[in-house]
Amino acid sequence: MGGVGSGPRSQATAVCLRAGHATSRVTLDGTYGKPGHRRQRYRCVPLNGDAAHRFTEELPREESWTGDCDVCERPVKLRDGPQAARGYQFVARGIAGALKSVGAGSSYMQASRIARERANRMRTDPATGVPRLSNHGQLGGDWVEVFAPVVFEPHRPDDWPATGTLVLDHLPFRVRALNTRGRRIPGGRVVFDVFAAMGYDDRAEPRIWRLEAFPNASAANWSTFLRRLGGQPPRVVCDNHTGMTSAVRALWPSTDLYLCEWHLRHALERLLDAQARAGHATALGTLRPRVEAAFAGAFFWARFVADCRAAGVPALDRWLDVNDPILQSQFARRGFRSVRAANMPLTTGGLEQRLRPIRDAIHPRRYALKNRERTNRLLMLMQLHANGDDSEIAYRKVIRDWLASNGGRPRGDRRSITDPAGAPSLR
Repeated sequence: MGGVGSGPRSQATAVCLRAGHATSRVTLDGTYGKPGHRRQRYRCVPLNGDAAHRFTEELPREESWTGDCDVCERPVKLRDGPQAARGYQFVARGIAGALKSVGAGSSYMQASRIARERANRMRTDPATGVPRLSNHGQLGGDWVEVFAPVVFEPHRPDDWPATGTLVLDHLPFRVRALNTRGRRIPGGRVVFDVFAAMGYDDRAEPRIWRLEAFPNASAANWSTFLRRLGGQPPRVVCDNHTGMTSAVRALWPSTDLYLCEWHLRHALERLLDAQARAGHATALGTLRPRVEAAFAGAFFWARFVADCRAAGVPALDRWLDVNDPILQSQFARRGFRSVRAANMPLTTGGLEQRLRPIRDAIHPRRYALKNRERTNRLLMLMQLHANGDDSEIAYRKVIRDWLASNGGRPRGDRRSITDPAGAPSLR
């Protein structure tokens, strides 16, 4: 504990929060905490006859890490340093920086280590007193669990976009696995999927609307995902995944469902390549190079289909029986490129591009992510980063306001989101 002393009244700007003490005389009353992490304490002398007492601010301020303000570069007094939650070692600024780092793809271990180093709260060797690095990531994981919903709340949409297009896709994450005979399954098995939705509305740039992890990509889970928000988008673009399209058609029957042209084209190219290797190379030799041009519009597609039918390849005919009517309908609805609005994409490519950094960040830790709710809170931070909403300054303010609304303490306990032993919620 720091020494007790009182300074001039004018230096103490804190206000006692006890009932009837708002106009009491307040003076500085020493500090508490270890050197480098000292926090200001105050003394309240009530004017109503109550006994004098010590108190700390609702969000105690810790002495500055550098002695100067990071923004204006002026010296900062002890009582004017960064604010912290009551009972927390780390200040709101350190938490905000870690959340931004995690959202940008850093692991919990990386974010935790940097937070400890910045705040000079590294553990020391008990024998030598030398600071030692810690690779433990629980600190960052705890902060994501408690504070990710707080910083995400100002950006949380209530409804799906009412104009333009909603693009849907999902990221399957696989791990190594063995079959019933003990042999390795090629490509492993999917242990969870991340569902994603991006809105092309009237804004200049599309935005990730929602990210959520599910144990599998069933129609029931897609229905749950689509019901999370209100409203109904006028148009949806997605690939021809059965669970996805079934949920869209059942929940939003009046929405224009448009299948991604890139996925249809890629499926057709793979089919032509396979049939050429199966002995139809002569019949299909001139068709494969024309696939991309065929998707330019209805006229080019009709000529291409006629030549495909003339080739007499049964597998190709079966594919066209299913997909030719779909493409004819979509070509009629999409209009000419010169008049098509920017919020009317024909593929899921824009969303896939936004999802690449998220996929790359999650892939190395796919074995460790087993708790669904914790994973979804991590995805909140990644969504904010993908949309450019991950401001450390904004995070600090939101965290401080949230803490102040609850007496300076977080609501809920850390590590309260747990799964029963042996029953992970994400796989």
